[in-house]
Amino acid sequence: MRAGTILTLFLLALGSDAFAEPVRLYVTNLGGNTLSVIDARALKVTGTIATAQDPHFAVPTPDGRRLYVTMAGADQVWVFETASDKVVAKIPLGLRPTHLAMAPDGRFVYASLETSQEVGVISTGTNRVEAKIPTGPEPHITSVSRDGKVVYVGGAESHQIFVIDPAARRLVDRIRVGFLPHLAVFSPDGRRAWASSTGSNELSVIDTATRAVVGRIDVGLNSHGMAVAPDGRTLYVASEVGNKVLVVDTESRRVVGQIPVGKMPHTMVLSRDGAYAYTADMEANAISVISTAKRAVVATIPVGQAPSSIAIVER
Repeated sequence: MRAGTILTLFLLALGSDAFAEPVRLYVTNLGGNTLSVIDARALKVTGTIATAQDPHFAVPTPDGRRLYVTMAGADQVWVFETASDKVVAKIPLGLRPTHLAMAPDGRFVYASLETSQEVGVISTGTNRVEAKIPTGPEPHITSVSRDGKVVYVGGAESHQIFVIDPAARRLVDRIRVGFLPHLAVFSPDGRRAWASSTGSNELSVIDTATRAVVGRIDVGLNSHGMAVAPDGRTLYVASEVGNKVLVVDTESRRVVGQIPVGKMPHTMVLSRDGAYAYTADMEANAISVISTAKRAVVATIPVGQAPSSIAIVER
């Protein structure tokens, strides 16, 4: 058997993720009421889509065929077909939905409703709201564990992470963390999570089994958006105050690098292979493209006014 054939069979055995690469980015421009569409290979804006008022956050389905976007000013979540960039559904949800998280299997989307203090559960099969789960004050960014069995929600004003059982569709716990936590992200194996803090310089390290804080990481600056490398060894932390992405070694719990980006990096995402990170730089009206190998910005792409989130479509 030839070496090329062996390599092909090996990659096929790994599955489609071995071939996955970012092909398109969608950026919600909160202040401009638009979505910017970016060719992820050419690193250029290829289109601008008019939206309702205050498009806040976007997430794709795992297959990249649809995009869910909160329209906070319209009290809706819009659904786009990415092949045509056309709206195929407008889902009434409640007063000012802000952030979204997609279940790993793509069956449900979880939407935070800060005003009513709930998380809405949307079925992607029907594009209907199936439940609203009471949380506590100001549920912010939602995250789902890789096995889909746990949902964490940053409860900024209560200084807690809300823990939701998505199968039971109820709040099962609250974890006291640092000051003004907007987000908690899971490790790939689901054993740890890290909570950001917009009001302090520390991250909280959470044992997900005991639902307890087991450590703190002093990153020297406040934190908001975060993303975890596929191997779980590196945590990327966006600091809105420092205009930097902090590179954290999760084993030593130390900052091992700092990457200057645009002004006020609000949220960030990582490509599936971990090769690139992207920050939504709200006050720069741009996104920064970071090579994680180089730990440097390799491109800055102007977008619309006040970009608040980035969704990656990979093939």
